Amino acid sequence: MPGGVRTEIHLTAEETGGVFCLLVDQPPAGWALPTHRHHNEAETIHIIAGDFEMEIDGIGVRLSAGETIHVPRGVPHSGANSGQQTGRRVVLFSPAGIEPFFLEAGAPTPDSEIDFAAALAAASRHGWEFI
Repeated sequence: MPGGVRTEIHLTAEETGGVFCLLVDQPPAGWALPTHRHHNEAETIHIIAGDFEMEIDGIGVRLSAGETIHVPRGVPHSGANSGQQTGRRVVLFSPAGIEPFFLEAGAPTPDSEIDFAAALAAASRHGWEFI
């Protein structure tokens, strides 16, 4: 994914009857995602490893391993790996349907080039709005 984030799709809409999709990602140290909102899904993030900072609807939050946070649909939020090592998170989107974004915006290997314009266009098509 853009920013060097390894992302694995573990459960898709097809597998959950459209209720949710489940991802595991590994944002590297220094990774940050600017403020955005999802028009179609809520997002729940559980930290497995690492230290993260998020801002949700203007409120800053620090998260470490074992902590979970929920971002309601349509709420502006941003996030960053504030630690010194690659983090690991379980990310649940509900309802499902955002998985095609990750397939379109991602690359099959870490050495593959990412087309950032195409990734941004895919984000827009799948209900992301950068603020």
